[in-house]
Amino acid sequence: MTADISLLRVFHAVMEERNVTTAAERLGQSQSTVSAALGRLRIALGDELFMRARYGVVPTEKALQIAPDIAAGLDRLEQAFRAAEPFDPAQSTRRFRLLLGPYAEVVLAPPLAAAFARRAPKAQLEITPIGPDLDPRSLAGQAFDLAIGRFSPPPQQLVVSDLFTDGFRCIVAPDILADGAVLDRALYERLPHVVVAPPGKWRTGLHKLTADAGLRRNTAITVSHFLTAATTVACIGGIATVPARIAAMVAEPYGLRNEPVPVTLSTFPTQIAWHPHNRRDARNIWLRDLLKGIACGERDD
Repeated sequence: MTADISLLRVFHAVMEERNVTTAAERLGQSQSTVSAALGRLRIALGDELFMRARYGVVPTEKALQIAPDIAAGLDRLEQAFRAAEPFDPAQSTRRFRLLLGPYAEVVLAPPLAAAFARRAPKAQLEITPIGPDLDPRSLAGQAFDLAIGRFSPPPQQLVVSDLFTDGFRCIVAPDILADGAVLDRALYERLPHVVVAPPGKWRTGLHKLTADAGLRRNTAITVSHFLTAATTVACIGGIATVPARIAAMVAEPYGLRNEPVPVTLSTFPTQIAWHPHNRRDARNIWLRDLLKGIACGERDD
């Protein structure tokens, strides 16, 4: 068999997705085209390669045997082409795709979009929710450029590093505290709380921190999004404990007080993850450096 790169890409996509329809969407091809390519591979290699399963396909022993070599070969080809291709953000029309957790999306999407408008005006930026957990295949298969969230434990197949850390503040309805008054523990525990419980590992993080500190929250309502908390706090005359960067964003626009938590709570990291095959990719490096600058509060005039 003479190697056909397009067939090998189909094999690699189906191997990672374990679903022909999803692999076709990832490759930008029709399902019939991908099925036809698999048929050619089966004939050439003398093996079924993938067997139908309830929710997709499962690889045969032969497919599992050849998959690492095919993945490595495609990776080397990709790196070679990328190394030879100059990258100019100002002229790039590339679509950058990011997987972001709910907190990361709120604090990073606005400044990132503004930075793209100034530095890469022809490029596209697409943000997709990361969901409760990060599936390394989405980055390994280059369906996404990188992911930002909280990854514990970090997937072994990916490069994961801290992007920034944050602490907690309280957003409080304006009429609760008189000018100069302090939000003490007794008042904190008595006020009706809007509890934010987004998907993922942050959902239990604050609950554990407050429990460890012996700090009670008088829960009035539980919501799934940080921005919902601000409007709800204003409506019920209550309080919410949110990351400090969120509090700084929403307190003034919604007429809320931004107050310290009456006990000391730990900080938490926001991490960035990408696949090792993007380590030297100029486009990915540019994107990572841009995010690091935004996270550090660098001006992008």
